[in-house]
Amino acid sequence: MITGGNGDHARFGDDVAPWLLGALQSDEREAFERHLAACGRCREEVAALRPAVEALPLAAPPVAPPPDLRDRIMRVVESDAQLLEAAGETADRPEAQGRRRPRRRWLGSVSPALAAAACALVVAVGVGGYLIGDSGSEGGGARVVAAKVSFPAARASVRTEGGRASLQLANMPPPPAGRVYQVWLKNDGQMPRPTRALFVVRSGTVAIPGGIADADQVLVTAEPPGGSMLPTSQPVIAANTA
Repeated sequence: MITGGNGDHARFGDDVAPWLLGALQSDEREAFERHLAACGRCREEVAALRPAVEALPLAAPPVAPPPDLRDRIMRVVESDAQLLEAAGETADRPEAQGRRRPRRRWLGSVSPALAAAACALVVAVGVGGYLIGDSGSEGGGARVVAAKVSFPAARASVRTEGGRASLQLANMPPPPAGRVYQVWLKNDGQMPRPTRALFVVRSGTVAIPGGIADADQVLVTAEPPGGSMLPTSQPVIAANTA
């Protein structure tokens, strides 16, 4: 049974950074949040790391990453995961038990999938919030639809071309503290459908993975890190694409 107190810090201490990045699975997140409520050390680490996480989106101007960037990142993540796994096996051998092992930081103790998620987020904010992902097939002529934006100085539009879709942004304010922007697709009379497009970019391009298909609207709301299955706030961007 999970007690959730300071005695479990060794078990949950390495989850602080993945939790802030929204990289924990739902069951891991729930277990960590129960522990966090009772562990002062973890709360101190969250408070210390949160400013750095929130500052990442503003660390660089928006630029378009090279097409092969995602593949290069994944090769590095997979290589590092193999090295970390091999290092862990070596450290667990009987002859190594007598030697003191340094405490592993969080990237050394998470699965390759979580490391990949964290690296993807860092790269996304490092290039101005550009979302790296497959946006669907090419073909057909381009179409641009202007969107309504809640912020007077900001501009947004949805660009589609064949099966691809992207959100073009200018002068967007950063999302509220502890939030990211999330793109939604909506059809009349139905609930919005979440996409994997999470971003903090202020000016630039955000790809919408899978395109927008036959959606009547493209919406953007501010959501917790990692996104939501249902919107938790009012849309700040709305584009009629029907």
